[in-house]
Amino acid sequence: MSGQRTTGSVRLPGLDGSNPLGFLAALGVLRTLDYAARGRHRPLPRLRWVEAGYWQAEIQGEADVGLDDVIAAILEDKASWADDPALMLAYDSTGNELLDPRAGSQGVVRDLKPRPAGMRLFLERLVVRAEDPDLGFAHRLAVQRSLETAGFYGSEVVQDNNGNTKPFALHFSAGQQTFLKAVAQLQGGIGEADIAEALSGPWRGASKLPSMSWDATVARIYALRASDPSGEKRGSNPGADWLAFIGLGFLSAVPHRGALFTTGVRGGWKNGLFTWPVWTPSLTGRVVRSLLALQDLQGVSIRERAIRGIGAVFSSRITRSEQGGYGGFSPAQVV
Repeated sequence: MSGQRTTGSVRLPGLDGSNPLGFLAALGVLRTLDYAARGRHRPLPRLRWVEAGYWQAEIQGEADVGLDDVIAAILEDKASWADDPALMLAYDSTGNELLDPRAGSQGVVRDLKPRPAGMRLFLERLVVRAEDPDLGFAHRLAVQRSLETAGFYGSEVVQDNNGNTKPFALHFSAGQQTFLKAVAQLQGGIGEADIAEALSGPWRGASKLPSMSWDATVARIYALRASDPSGEKRGSNPGADWLAFIGLGFLSAVPHRGALFTTGVRGGWKNGLFTWPVWTPSLTGRVVRSLLALQDLQGVSIRERAIRGIGAVFSSRITRSEQGGYGGFSPAQVV
């Protein structure tokens, strides 16, 4: 048939859907390719999971797209984040005054926990930018990406015990290694080899770039150790961490009755449970977002899971150290 498009698929064996980091990184690949396709008015990519001894991510797109093309698209997208407004949230030590992290000022904090007034001002600036009537199509897509990203950071109407903005539940950074500082280091530091390793595996965990602590396979649980592991230095998988940050754009943090709810997370700050599905049909980003928003995935019946194409549901406990507040995931379980 004239004009008919054919599709192909790219298997990503490095992205294991039973690991929160692998799952989030696969979402990051989908979101990256989705924006690239929309920017070029091309067919939207789709993501599914294939059971091959473990749940491997598979991207479906146009027939002539291979792994090298996926890596190239991710690197091109990564470069576009260097000055993205969503990554420019920075403030002084009081949390009240917003600062430009590119100015080289001393005492800049690049995290998600300014005072509520600071977070409100940051979000208002993003909204004002989005309302510019003169934005072209490409710039409007970039604005949408920034707003999606800031949408999972947190909410100024919910505060932590120090009166600062409460960040989303998968914020595991603490101390000197703040969240957006780590993201900026990943954005500037990863290269083609890091992305290729993330997508194809095996993950070596040998990089000195920051870890976002989303890898449940390297959980360091004090109760199972002879000594406190919080002071141990560890390597990272920066390509996967960067993609997982991008994938968080499919989640959101919503205030409700004085508490902050993150997509897929139930429970409190120190005893949360992150639950996520893997699915067998190839789904676009819009459908994936809807699927992730399902409430009480653990309670969905086997029949309902089959109807929705859900192949398995996993969950990981969120753990946080008593001192310092560093977070992480316990090993995932099938639920």
